[in-house]
Amino acid sequence: MTVFLAEIGKFVGTKVASAIIFLAVVAGGIWTWQNWDTVVAIGGVLKRVLIWIVLVGGLPWSSYLFMGPLLQFQSRLQTANIAGMVSVAIIGVFCAIDILLAFWLADWGFTGGFTWFVVMLGFVAAGAYNSVICESLARHVETS
Repeated sequence: MTVFLAEIGKFVGTKVASAIIFLAVVAGGIWTWQNWDTVVAIGGVLKRVLIWIVLVGGLPWSSYLFMGPLLQFQSRLQTANIAGMVSVAIIGVFCAIDILLAFWLADWGFTGGFTWFVVMLGFVAAGAYNSVICESLARHVETS
């Protein structure tokens, strides 16, 4: 009897879930049709965000081109502190480029508290990513 009730529950549950999903898709379609300008604006924002992510993702990999000479330069420096500052400066330059690129793609301004919060999280994530990739490339060049 319990198996029979479980099968009825599954059958009814799938029908209810299908109806809810269908209504949500129809409501989303109607909203999209009535608010097409908003959809286009959201698409523009998403396009700029994806451009930023792709460029920020590729930027630290460019350090592979100059990582060998940079490591040789750092090994000739007098103290480890100065060599560390050079590494921080390289990552700082990458972060500054990330930030300038974000502001340029956003027409030099952001509005709203939530937007600023998301942008700051993006900058922190980009900085951490820059640091991890540069460190990884430095280890790779040192072992080669």
